Amino acid sequence: METKDQTSAIRPRLYLDVDGCLCPFRNPDPAWGAVKRTEVTLNYGGGMAAKYKLIWAPPLIVALEALREEFGLELVWLTTWNELDAARDKLVPRFQGLAGGRVLEFTPGPLKPGEARGYWKAQRLLEDQASDPGPFIWIDDAEVELHGWKVLAATVGTPSLLIPPNSMVGLRVDEVERMRVWLQTTRLEG
Repeated sequence: METKDQTSAIRPRLYLDVDGCLCPFRNPDPAWGAVKRTEVTLNYGGGMAAKYKLIWAPPLIVALEALREEFGLELVWLTTWNELDAARDKLVPRFQGLAGGRVLEFTPGPLKPGEARGYWKAQRLLEDQASDPGPFIWIDDAEVELHGWKVLAATVGTPSLLIPPNSMVGLRVDEVERMRVWLQTTRLEG
């Protein structure tokens, strides 16, 4: 029987952002083919609500689900959509995939001097890795480029793959293939 330490050492994590990654700001990579659009309303309470327009490629969701299945990839939502647990409650039903997964707390908080916007994501990822280290993929259209070096420096020795998709098209077919190759290599080396 595997212990928690053995399981976490072989089960890679996918830290996943939504905006600019799953839902691009323009149109998904044409190589995905099919595209869906929808609107999502978030009710913040006190009469405050916001409506968001989303576009995504269902074949991308299918491809990510296939990676989860094939490699036992643990999904960890690392997105502003974690507020109100909207990633799991509002997006997953529309995506018709990527159900479950863990949510890392959305805490943008005040910035420290010299700290760039979005650093909270790197902080949550590093806290998660500190409590239970293991191989990981981090996909974020902005924060990987801004803070990826800090994450890599703090997780030296832990197999990792950081992907910063082009926010206008989101995660591309070749980036998902890069994930597959990395996961195969990591599994063989582990």
